Amino acid sequence: MLNIMTQAENAIQAYNSALQVSSANIANMSVPGYKRLDISFQSIFEKVLSYGTAASTFDNLGGTNPIQFGQGVAISNIGVDMSQGSFTQASNIDLAINGRGLFVVSADGGNTYQYTRAGKFYISSNGNLVTEAGMQVYGLNSSGSPVPITGLTGALTDYSWDEGNGELLQNGSSTGYRIALTYFPNSSGLAQASGTTFVETLASGPASAAQAPGRAAGSIVAGNIEQSNVFYLGETINSLELQRAMSGNLTVVRMASDIISNFISKLG
Repeated sequence: MLNIMTQAENAIQAYNSALQVSSANIANMSVPGYKRLDISFQSIFEKVLSYGTAASTFDNLGGTNPIQFGQGVAISNIGVDMSQGSFTQASNIDLAINGRGLFVVSADGGNTYQYTRAGKFYISSNGNLVTEAGMQVYGLNSSGSPVPITGLTGALTDYSWDEGNGELLQNGSSTGYRIALTYFPNSSGLAQASGTTFVETLASGPASAAQAPGRAAGSIVAGNIEQSNVFYLGETINSLELQRAMSGNLTVVRMASDIISNFISKLG
C-alpha cells in the first residue's frame, strides 16, 4: 500500500508542475513575443517480477507473459516551444521575424546578451533603440559587426525598416545600422530570462554569428509584432486533463490510506 501511495503522490507532483506550466502559458497568452513552455512526461520505476517464458517449439503453446506492475510517472522535459506566433500591425519602428531568428539585446552594456522575439521597440531619451523593458537592441554596422543601435534623433515616426536587408532608415535615409538576428542549434533549450527574453544554455548550444535578415535566421516584417504562440483552447483542454489525472491519483491515495487505517484499527 505504501508503494501505491508513493507512486500516486509522485504522479500528483508531476501533474501539479505541469498544471503550473499550463497556467503560466495562459497567463501570458496576450504578451507579444511570449513563447509557451511545453512539458512532457516519462515512466519511471518499472517493476517486473518475471519476464515470462517462451512457448513450446513443438506446438507454440505453453508460454507465459511477463508479470509486471506498471510504472510511475515523472516530468522528463520542459522546453520552450519556439513555433511562430501570428503577426499584428504595430508602429513603423517595430519588427516581427519570419523564421527561426531572434533579436539580440543586452541589459548591461554588452557584457552579456539576451535574445527575444518581441520586436516592440522604442527610442530612449539618450537616442538608443531599446525594448519595452529598456534593453539595448543590437544591430550591424557598415562593416557587418554587431553594435548597439545608438545616436538616434527625432520621433519614432521618422524611422522605418527596409525589409529587404533590415536597414534602419530615418526619413528614408540610412542610419548606418541593420537589425542583427541570430539563432540557436536547439532553440527549445533556451532558458527564460527577463520578460520575454531568453539566455543561452548548454542545451541550446551557442548563438550563431549575428547576421542581417534574409539568411538562415529568417526575414523581417516591418511595422508588425509577433503575438504569443499560446493556443488558449488547447491549453484549457490540457489543464482539464491534468486536473482529471491529479484527481484520479488523489483518489488512489485516499483509498490506500483508508485501507491502511482500517487494517491498523483491526490490529488495535
